[in-house]
Amino acid sequence: MIIMSSPVSTRPSSSTTPNGHYHKISGVPCPATPTRYTAPVHIDVGGVIYTSSLETLTRYSDSRLAKMFNGNIPIVLDTLKQHYFIDRDGKLFRYILNYLRSQRLIVPERFDEYEQLYEEARFYELAGLLRELEAVKKNKEASDVAKVSREIKTEKGLSPVGVSGADGGYVDCIAVSISPDLGERISLSAERPLLEEVFPELTSALMDTRNSGWHLDNHYVIRFPLNGFCKLNSVQVMQRLLNHAFVVIASSGGGVEGQQFSEYVFARNCKSLR
Repeated sequence: MIIMSSPVSTRPSSSTTPNGHYHKISGVPCPATPTRYTAPVHIDVGGVIYTSSLETLTRYSDSRLAKMFNGNIPIVLDTLKQHYFIDRDGKLFRYILNYLRSQRLIVPERFDEYEQLYEEARFYELAGLLRELEAVKKNKEASDVAKVSREIKTEKGLSPVGVSGADGGYVDCIAVSISPDLGERISLSAERPLLEEVFPELTSALMDTRNSGWHLDNHYVIRFPLNGFCKLNSVQVMQRLLNHAFVVIASSGGGVEGQQFSEYVFARNCKSLR
């Protein structure tokens, strides 16, 4: 006796209506209608293959990357593999592509290739990513300075940063403002005797009120232009302050491209130095 098995029913993966729309079938993906901007694009960046779309690659129309893929800048096409070729760092292109997809910088917690990534962002002319990387760099520099100041303070047996001791806390304070204008512009704000103690080479210049910004009873100096009277750079200024037992207790920065600034507040508990 031959037993006939019942036919196995198969469900079509998709079906369309007369007007071209897809019927919704539960559990089966509904393919999107491909367009020029959503179709996959294969890119070989320094030997590493990535797949993206024209929509993503041309997201920032002023970038070099967008100009490569909208026809304004020629790009090499490997006709055998149908891959576009870019002779740049293939590993770091991952972060470039993620920025295009999410519109923000996304890197691992212990990422240590900011300088290289900055160069890649500059090549692709991604202004927004450059600004984010510059902000990260400034925060990292401020963090490094604060770390050094904590180490020096610990060596000298002083109180930790931001903690007031029983002797009354910090009483000496110097504000440092740094701007990249004309190479590097540094200005100082503090009591005049305090600046003369830390920067004795400025004593004669500080005596002339025309050089020293505002004066309140000829005692306080506001935004004294250090560069005009002293050849110290910002690192040397901070080192000088750290050597005089000052520590960073606050910092900030901001501005737009080409007009950034950073400001630091250094303080010292003079009673603990006795």
